[in-house]
Amino acid sequence: MKRFHSFRIIFGFIWCCSASLLTVQAQEEPVRFGASLHGGLSTTQVHGDQISGFNKFGYTIGASVDMRRNSNAGVQFGMFLTQKGSRRVPNPKNGDYTTWSYRFTYIDLPLMRVWDTRDWRLGVGVQPSILMQGEEDFYGNGFSELTYLELRPVDLGAVAVAGWKISPLVFAEVRLSQSLIPISERPDQPVQRWNNFMMNMAIQWMVTLSLG
Repeated sequence: MKRFHSFRIIFGFIWCCSASLLTVQAQEEPVRFGASLHGGLSTTQVHGDQISGFNKFGYTIGASVDMRRNSNAGVQFGMFLTQKGSRRVPNPKNGDYTTWSYRFTYIDLPLMRVWDTRDWRLGVGVQPSILMQGEEDFYGNGFSELTYLELRPVDLGAVAVAGWKISPLVFAEVRLSQSLIPISERPDQPVQRWNNFMMNMAIQWMVTLSLG
């Protein structure tokens, strides 16, 4: 029920923002719509888990809709299922075999202003993300539900994209997203794997297929 309520609020916000962004373009031109499919790899890290580096790998897959009044600029709204989180990498050369992971599964809902050139696509915007599942693997026994870490149901972030046109219908894209507000509270007492408020940071490497 909480997730459904969050979806309603976010979609209402996105609809209002999309309409506002489109009105700044030439009013005499009709709005044209296009759709794209996206898929690829996510490399992520989490602030507040006592480790650094984009060492957690996952998938990202989704679709987007472009709304444009001209061919060079427009508004893009997407929906992506993305695995985020973090992973501590062992260092056997120094006798350190400790490893553990967080895995957070989100539905990302990026809303971006995008610009196209002959070979490139650039974009920037906001990205609310709905938490679908939070998991941990501390002892190498597989992922299970979080035990003591409580995550907020919505992660509000910023997102930027750069894409290179491989063909008229195919782009190679990289997206960088960062939480704007913490996804968890700061712990009363720092504990192992959680010593500060947490924030997501993700790099998504994708291939995009335009459907027209």
